[in-house]
Amino acid sequence: SLYQDESRWREAEVSWKESLSIRKELVGEEHPDYVRAQLGLAGLYHAQAKFADAELMYDPVIKNYQNQVKEFFPSMSEREKTAFFAKVKSAFDSYIDFAIEYGNANPARKAELLTNVYNLQLVNKAILLSASSKVRSKILSSNDAQLLSQYQEWLRTKELILKWYTQFTIEERNQANIKELESRANDLEKSLSLQSSFFREGMDQGQVTFTEVQSSLSAQESAIEILRIKKRYVKDSVYYLGLVLNNQSTSPQSVIFKYGEKLENRFFKFLRNSIKFSYPDTISYDLFWKPIEAELANTQTVFISCDGVFNKVNFNVLKSKTSNQFVIDKWLVRRLSNTRELVEMRKSNGVESLLNDALLVGYADFNLDKSNIASGSEKRSVAHFFGFDGEEIPVLPATEKEIETLGALMDSKQWKVKRLMQAEATEENVKKIDGQSVVHIASHGFFLTDVSANDGSLNEEFLSNPLFQSGILLSGAAVPGHLREGREDGVLTAYEAMNLNLDNTELVALSACETGLGEIQNGEGVFGLQRSFLMAGANSILMSLWQVDDVATQELMVHFYSIWLGGAGKHEAFRQAQLKIKENYQEPYFWGGFIMVGK
Repeated sequence: SLYQDESRWREAEVSWKESLSIRKELVGEEHPDYVRAQLGLAGLYHAQAKFADAELMYDPVIKNYQNQVKEFFPSMSEREKTAFFAKVKSAFDSYIDFAIEYGNANPARKAELLTNVYNLQLVNKAILLSASSKVRSKILSSNDAQLLSQYQEWLRTKELILKWYTQFTIEERNQANIKELESRANDLEKSLSLQSSFFREGMDQGQVTFTEVQSSLSAQESAIEILRIKKRYVKDSVYYLGLVLNNQSTSPQSVIFKYGEKLENRFFKFLRNSIKFSYPDTISYDLFWKPIEAELANTQTVFISCDGVFNKVNFNVLKSKTSNQFVIDKWLVRRLSNTRELVEMRKSNGVESLLNDALLVGYADFNLDKSNIASGSEKRSVAHFFGFDGEEIPVLPATEKEIETLGALMDSKQWKVKRLMQAEATEENVKKIDGQSVVHIASHGFFLTDVSANDGSLNEEFLSNPLFQSGILLSGAAVPGHLREGREDGVLTAYEAMNLNLDNTELVALSACETGLGEIQNGEGVFGLQRSFLMAGANSILMSLWQVDDVATQELMVHFYSIWLGGAGKHEAFRQAQLKIKENYQEPYFWGGFIMVGK
């Protein structure tokens, strides 16, 4: 309120209380307008450090908003869920900021408040990803023919929308009624969400608590939730909080990562450049890892759920100037979307569901048979659009050896292997994925920045949707639109990857540059290929955070699969493969470009 902005606290309090009284009489205590007034009064007390009074207001607000999510999400499309949750998320963020301050001011309450914050994270972090994944799983596992038919219609409609955005001219798009298609897709998605019954069954992931996660940990394991916190009543103040627990914890331990805005900009850029240009880095370990190191005594495996800039950091490449060791030398770091996944993993005994079949895709022919027909300017334009400096999209000869070597390895283990190379490595063929345990794609990845996406042929909807801006290049990706003859464009976007059938897939390995990049949305993770493949049903994703050396990558992948298929768990196998490559390539640029996310 204006009074609050001017620090006229007493007048502001009277105003908020009058608002509460009026709204209670007119609409009742459960109405959103009444809850917003409660939140306003909570914020007023919070700003004055009247923590006990603020808590009395915050508690019913948080409870009400959580009930709203349960009540309203079932009838919403993902776009509507995103918009709705964005509105209530500010209340959750304010409460977390308040709880941390209150705990620091009142040590007797700190353990309780940190536990409340952690439990709130278990419910809300990556809630949109979890909701969409579970709705999809409910539909595909149902025996409802009508529901499955509606789901297929929704997928076809989404594919048609994408084609209009990417394969037609502005004039052609203007003549088509795309808004009607989008409205139809939205209505179908809302209906599917409602019929899936996931949220009506009690939003089961909300029942997971600190106690359940803590009891899921073994003696040498720790779990960490990282939160990005923007202080509500301190201008331009951002910091990161780590909530750490082990199997002896009675409440989470808190650690602070200071200088949040510097971590997100200056310090992260330094880390990236030190890797890219191979110069010494004596500060990144202290900034991004050391604050939690003291809480990891006797820990060998660290389960970590990231937020904000930490989604872009590969902890393995951080090197201590004291011990001269990298993080990977001492710990197995496993990345999760939310640490509640630990409870789900333990319920299934952590068993990896390998059906001994794989799809291997690589050595794509980006030009197909059109290389001598397309003009040089056309090929150059396509290459530049996807971030390449040369005259055309460069071939990746090392991926041929990678696919052949991996295929031979899997053949020797009696796996059923399907190989797609050169002209067969098309978008059409990849979309026919049918439940393989392993999907390995060795090709170019892309993430369109604001600069590279500044193309007049693309409309605002395309540019504003982060799932359109990242993807994988397959055979035919360099073929201009007028030469495609009705075929797919050879670009598998994250938007399309969501629709793949990966329910039986243990691992999607994206052996390509920058496949782990995307738009970071605080509390939800990376909107890009990572999110899409998880939504499509895959248990884990292996992907890269920077442009990787193709020869070192080929060696890394061969070592990884050799160890994994030899009987090790996939996370430990990947760590051992990185350590093996590290023996020959000392610089993190060669061995540290990939991360694995998921169960």
